[in-house]
Parts: sequence; C-alpha cells; structure tokens
Amino acid sequence: MGFVVSERAGKAGLAVGAALLLAACAAGGGGGVSTGRAGSGGATHGTVRTDAADSVAVAFGTASDLTDRVPGPPAGAVPDGTPGAVRQASTATGVSITEGEVREVGPHGTITYPAVTSCLVVTVYLRDGGKVGGHASLFQVPGKYSSDEILPAVARAVGRRPVKAVDVSGAVGAWNPSYFEKAIERYTDGSAPEPTGDAQRIGDVVARLLGRPRTAVTVRDLPDGDITR
Repeated sequence: MGFVVSERAGKAGLAVGAALLLAACAAGGGGGVSTGRAGSGGATHGTVRTDAADSVAVAFGTASDLTDRVPGPPAGAVPDGTPGAVRQASTATGVSITEGEVREVGPHGTITYPAVTSCLVVTVYLRDGGKVGGHASLFQVPGKYSSDEILPAVARAVGRRPVKAVDVSGAVGAWNPSYFEKAIERYTDGSAPEPTGDAQRIGDVVARLLGRPRTAVTVRDLPDGDITR
C-alpha cells in the first residue's frame, strides 16, 4: 500500500538523530548515560539520560517522555512482576494506559491512551469482550517498557485466551517497524533506522510478535491526541 510519511516522521527522525548523537557520545566515554534496569532505586534500563535531553525533547516534541516520572499503578492494579507491566483486574470497566504500559479491561470496558503524539498503541480484542492494551513510545519512559518490550508483554497478558482482532493505531509516520524488535535506545553504534511510516510492515511485525494471523491485525494512522478503544 502507498504511504506518505507525515510531518511527525520528520520530527521523529530528528529525535532519532539526536538520540544517536547522545549514544555515540556515551560510546566514546561521555558521561550521563544510565543503563541499569528500573527498580526501587530509580535507575533506568536503556534510557538516554544526559544534559542534552532537552534538545532531544524539543526535536521529539514530547519532553515529558524523557523526564524521570514514574507514576504508581492505579487503584486495583496488580503488577505482573515485570517492570512497566500492570495487569488491571478483569472486572475493570475503564483504564488509562500511558507510554510504556500494558493493561487490560473486562468485557465492555474502555481503554484510553492519552496524548498519542509520536506513539503507537496496540489493542487486542478478546473474544469474551475484554481488551488488552499496550502503549509503545519511541523512547523508553523510566521504569516502563521500551518499544521492543511492549508486544511480548501484551502477548504474556493475553496468554491462551481466544483473540478476535488486533488494532494498531497512532503515529504510523513516526515509526519504523523494527522499533518493535529493537528499541532506539539499544543502538549504541549510530545505526538506528529512520522512520518509514510503513503501515503494512508494522502490521506484519505486530502479527508475528503476537503470534496472530496477519488478517487479524489492522493498522491506522490517527491524528495527534487521545485514542479510545
């Protein structure tokens, strides 16, 4: 299918370039990069944390994604033992899923993904009416999942439950399908691929990593803002 990369892709490309510059500085002995996994001590895993973070944020367009904010789980949420993952009780009727999180709602429940400006959100529709959702961000939010951890976490949350369909929505033009397989933060040699906006390939990768038929996965490029499923 044909696809025109949106202005968001250009902003994302600037963000990728800035992140690679920071990674190259780190590889050359520069300071300010933290690579530990998030835990009680607040260290981060694969997150770019330097004095130049503001420059990346300006290019990225969402400075909040690079701040050290780690909100606690909502009332009734149950951690599944993996950083960034919170499985909502199956009786929940509404939940908000922010960057780097995976949660679920029960039958007839509603998922809201706030401020989807450069992210992709993945919603798995279960046959019993419930939904499992994941909010993938270009850059890892401290203490949450990176882009290459989101789909495995969604797959674990779904488990063996029957699935009706999978919806992928958001800033398609800001993404390269490979970000679901290797997060931008993991490229320390300056080789991270640029955004392509390839909706077909994004659907292919999502289907493969979730273990679902390609025909069950739809991909939609949506304007900036909240997404409700």
